[in-house]
Amino acid sequence: MKITKITCQKNKNKFNLFVDDNFYGGVLKEVAVANNFCIGKEIDEKALNKIILESESKEAFSKASDYLASRLHSEKELYLKLIKKGYGKQASIMAIEKLKSYGYINDLEFAKAFIQSSSKLSTNMKKSKLIQKGVDKFVIDSVLGEEDDQDLCYNMAEKYLKNKNKQECKQKLYAHLARKGFSSSSISKVLHKIYNEDFYVED
Repeated sequence: MKITKITCQKNKNKFNLFVDDNFYGGVLKEVAVANNFCIGKEIDEKALNKIILESESKEAFSKASDYLASRLHSEKELYLKLIKKGYGKQASIMAIEKLKSYGYINDLEFAKAFIQSSSKLSTNMKKSKLIQKGVDKFVIDSVLGEEDDQDLCYNMAEKYLKNKNKQECKQKLYAHLARKGFSSSSISKVLHKIYNEDFYVED
């Protein structure tokens, strides 16, 4: 294989690479210079693909760093953003592994920060959202521990009932708290406290 043409992209940091008169791919200028790319240079296909992957992973690393500068991300969140941006799976994984080695991605720290910023969510809702973000269930359980959200459940119930007839809203209150993700145990205790009656709510 022979490099037959090199042109600049609109992105001034990248070149278009043509091999045997056909467009082959884009490559960062720094990577092209480091590998002494020039017209007429002969190169093995396997070696060229490895160099292009290196270039793409550098780009993905830079883009992921920009995302992390705005807020913490879980590993899965960041991976999906890179894929959506157009980076290949292997390049995205390489970028994420490098960020992890630097300590910039840590799902445990992400989960802790998320929980601290989600004080108005029920425990079940926190778990659900963290699972959606790709955080391992073991990590979630280790962070949440034996968290008790009964006080939050009661406060939300009181807020919902404000200026309402408590007796008329009994069933609606249960449905409201259930939608918020509170456990049957928490809801039962709160309803008992408000209505002074025994309740059993099935999950």
